[in-house]
Amino acid sequence: MMVGLAAILLLLFRAIRNLGEIFYLWKLGIKRGGFYAVRVWGARLKPLIVLLVIDTIVVLTLIFNLSVRIQLF
Repeated sequence: MMVGLAAILLLLFRAIRNLGEIFYLWKLGIKRGGFYAVRVWGARLKPLIVLLVIDTIVVLTLIFNLSVRIQLF
């Protein structure tokens, strides 16, 4: 049970970091955000945002599944 809670906390931290990165890219704008994305991530801006959104959705789904599984025990 403690392992499940630790996994949920780590996944929640990852989802928060993804959302923070998305908002940071949004705040930078298209030109500076594109430069930041290439410099830091090695990717273009729009595919990076899509990847971060999909990753966040998957992580939140995992959190939901783990929390339901923990409640069953």
